[in-house]
Amino acid sequence: MDSSLTFWLCILVSVIGLAAIAGIVWFGQLLFRIQFEKRFLGHPFWDELIHRWMKGPPPYDNIPRYVSEGYSDYLQRRNEFWTTYGQVLIAITIVIVLSILLLTKAISAEAGLPILSGISGFAIAKGVSGAKTISIPQERQRG
Repeated sequence: MDSSLTFWLCILVSVIGLAAIAGIVWFGQLLFRIQFEKRFLGHPFWDELIHRWMKGPPPYDNIPRYVSEGYSDYLQRRNEFWTTYGQVLIAITIVIVLSILLLTKAISAEAGLPILSGISGFAIAKGVSGAKTISIPQERQRG
């Protein structure tokens, strides 16, 4: 392959990769801004709490448990999302760097392709969602 063609291919891969990373970062900032603005006002938890309060006073002995379980579930899901978000950004960066190194023949295909297949396997595994079941503990019956 001609060196000028290799150069332009590397530039093309870099531009496309940086555009993909910029789009993902923009999406993350947009989500964070929306989440930050709706922290307290308009949060579904408060809407549901007000709705239930209007129907009648809830059983007071279970409110702390419901709030605790709901908030811990929210935090767990938030942390899973941002962890996956960071892992995807790192995987895309590695794919871009490896593609450029393979194009310039700085590394051989025997070294780079197993890494690329490992990253693609990781991305596929992250995309497949396992069936999660949420178990709600049964109320204790007073007798």
